Amino acid sequence: MIRSATLPPLRPILSVLHRQRLMPLLVIAQIALACAILTNALFLLQRQLAPMLIPDGIARGQLLLVDQLIQAQGRWSTAEVQSLQRALQAIPGVRAVAPTLGIPMRQTMTFTITLDSPSGVSVTATGFAGEGLVPTLGLDVVRGRDFEDGEYASNGPLFGDDAHRGIVPVILTEALARTLFPDGEVIGSVLSDAGSPRYVVVGTVRRLLRYQLSELDDGRAEYSMLIPNRVFEDLPILAFAVRTEPDAREAVRAEIQAVLARKDGPQLMAGIAPIVVDYESQRLDAFKTRRAAVWLLGTVCLVVTLITLIGIASLTGYWIEQRIRQIGIRRALGATRGDVLRHFLAENALIVAAGLVPGLLAAYAINQWLMQHYAMARLPLAYLPIGAALLWLLGQLAVLGPARRAAAVPPAVATRSA
Repeated sequence: MIRSATLPPLRPILSVLHRQRLMPLLVIAQIALACAILTNALFLLQRQLAPMLIPDGIARGQLLLVDQLIQAQGRWSTAEVQSLQRALQAIPGVRAVAPTLGIPMRQTMTFTITLDSPSGVSVTATGFAGEGLVPTLGLDVVRGRDFEDGEYASNGPLFGDDAHRGIVPVILTEALARTLFPDGEVIGSVLSDAGSPRYVVVGTVRRLLRYQLSELDDGRAEYSMLIPNRVFEDLPILAFAVRTEPDAREAVRAEIQAVLARKDGPQLMAGIAPIVVDYESQRLDAFKTRRAAVWLLGTVCLVVTLITLIGIASLTGYWIEQRIRQIGIRRALGATRGDVLRHFLAENALIVAAGLVPGLLAAYAINQWLMQHYAMARLPLAYLPIGAALLWLLGQLAVLGPARRAAAVPPAVATRSA
C-alpha cells in the first residue's frame, strides 16, 4: 500500500518549539541578522555589477580614444581641429575619425542635457557632440537615420547656427527613447530643454553607455544622446575617436603618437602628454573601482551565506540529536523516514519564517539609515521577498542533512540512545 505524502501536523511542532525555546531563538536571531545583511549586500552588488554587464554598442577591437590634447595657447580653433582630423584620417589602417566633445569611458570634458518630452517625462542625459560619431563608434542605428551633412552647424560652439532656428537634430539611445516616449512614437518627436534650443529626434541607436561613470546606476546607464557638431571653437581640450581596421589598431596607435608629436607638438601644453588608448583598456580602467566593489560585496554575500548555512546546520543538528530517542519512539509507532524528514523540514520552515520577519524589517531600516548618512539609493521593495525566499531555501537546505541522518537511524538504535 502506497502512502501519500502529507504535511505534518502543526500542533506537535509548535509544542516542541514552545518547550525548548533556546535553539529556535538562536536560529531566528541568525536568520534575522543574515537577512538584514544579505538583502542590502545583494542590492549594492546588483547596482555595481549591472552597468558592467550592459553591452556598450561600441565596435570591439577597432576603436582608439585620443584625449587630453590641451592647447598651449589656451584654445583650439576649428581650423586646427579639422587639420588634425585630416592628418589622423590619412594614417593607413584608419577607417573613420570623429572629433568629439564627450568620449566613451573618459570624463575629461563632460556635459549633460535635461530633456522634457511631450508626455511630461524629464530625463537628464549625457551628450556626445561631434561629427561622424555613429560610424566611428560603430553604433547600430535601429530607427530613423544618421545625421545628414546639412544638419551639422557651420558656426556656434555646440548647438548649431541661427539657420536652424533653434531646432537641433539629435539621436537617442533606445533606452533613453523608451523612457521619454513610452507610447513608441519617437522619430520626428520634439524634446525641449529650459533655456536651450529644442531637439527633434531623427534616429535611435541600440546601445551607448554614458561616460559620466557616477550616473550608471538605477537603469540610467544608457541615457545618452548624439548631437551633430563640427565646430570646436574656443575649447581648451580636444578629443578624437579613431576607428581602425581590426588588425591595424596597434600600428595606428603608434602612428597617432608620431602625428601628434610632428604636427601639433608645439601647440600642446608641455608636461601633459596626450592619451592614446584602445577602448577595451579604457573600459577596464574605468570600471576598476566597480570591479573591486563587486569582489568585496560578493565576498560578503558568500561569507554570510556560508556562515548562515553552517550555523543553521550545526544548531539544528545538535537539536535533532538531543531528540533522537523521541524519533526512535515515533519510528517504532509506525512513522516512516519520510514522516520524520517532513517533520523537521516543516519545523525549520516555521523557525526560518519567524526569523525573516525581524530580518526584513532590519534590512529596510539599515537601508533607510544608509540613505540618510551616505546618500544610498532606496532599497526596492522587490528585494525583500527575493531575499526572504533565498534565505528560506537556504534554511531548508541547511536542515536537510541533519534531518535525513536522523530519519535514517533504525528505531531500535534510536530508542536505546540517551
